[in-house]
Amino acid sequence: MEWMVPVNEMLKDDITKLNYTLIPPGFQGDVRSVRIMQESLSKLIDMLGEQSAAAQGLNKVITTAEKLRNSPTHILYLLKDPTAKKGKGEVIGLLKVGRKHLFLFDSQDKVCEVEPLCVLDFFVLSDRQRHGYGRLLFDHMLQDMETSAQKLAIDGPSPKMEQFLSKNYGLEKLVRQSNNFAVSPSFFNKTGEISKSGRTTPVLTPAVGRFAAPKPPSAIANVIHGGGGGYYESNNGRVSGRATPDADVTLTEKRSSENHCLQKQTEKPAQKNPTPDAMLEVSIPELQRKLEKLEVDVRPTERPSSLKVGPPPAAIATPSPAGSAISRRDSQLTERGFFDVKFYHNKLW
Repeated sequence: MEWMVPVNEMLKDDITKLNYTLIPPGFQGDVRSVRIMQESLSKLIDMLGEQSAAAQGLNKVITTAEKLRNSPTHILYLLKDPTAKKGKGEVIGLLKVGRKHLFLFDSQDKVCEVEPLCVLDFFVLSDRQRHGYGRLLFDHMLQDMETSAQKLAIDGPSPKMEQFLSKNYGLEKLVRQSNNFAVSPSFFNKTGEISKSGRTTPVLTPAVGRFAAPKPPSAIANVIHGGGGGYYESNNGRVSGRATPDADVTLTEKRSSENHCLQKQTEKPAQKNPTPDAMLEVSIPELQRKLEKLEVDVRPTERPSSLKVGPPPAAIATPSPAGSAISRRDSQLTERGFFDVKFYHNKLW
């Protein structure tokens, strides 16, 4: 397959290390040449990724140029044969690695939280296999990353991958995990001590900056925890335990001063405001003097039921619209001067 740029012009070294920028080490050029280089490498990586997925029997492609661009922590190693294709060169293998946060179980079902270097994809062209190219590419990666095969986590190793590791690095009976990764049995000997719960013991770091500044005691914490016990603030965060004797003395003095202030506040209103009895003694003589000066007109009160109701004053007779001398209002009155209900034909409300 012909590329826009020959392989020997794109990749100067036999093994090239690429990151998410898709720019080979030592490449120099203007914007146009950089774009052409990235497009050519993208096509090359996509083609190798499809061949790798087909060789491993995977449903989807693992290695693509787009995925590499979106993964800053992943590294791709490309192996080329500079003499292939009449001196233009050909890429014959790839190896993609990267770090991942994993929870792994050892043979005793103890979990270990680690972030190892993982082998994500490894492929060599079928007609170039069993010629030592895979070992050459893998050794270059181990030397560049300064690690060993026992410290690696393999993502979904195929039977061919297991044979490769067993033949070249002595890794037999890989411990497979539920997350599709597999590690060497000696992997857990290099991860440090594991706590009883199975997790790696976290390292406590002291607070720095504004978090290390002393904090005032919490009044709510004193109420909840009974004043002397519970939690108190220190430079490195909250600490559980009893307060010191000095703190108890300070708290006692603070409470006594608060009680003294409350007593003063209660005494001051008592001196200014007289008692109700004193107010009565002072106000009664004054009321008596005022009552003597006033002339009170006491009138007998009558209950509303005992009042006499007289007839209404006689109304002046005016001619009705029909020409009658007696008005309609007068015709609706009874002999005692009350309105006759039978003449009301309209609603009362």
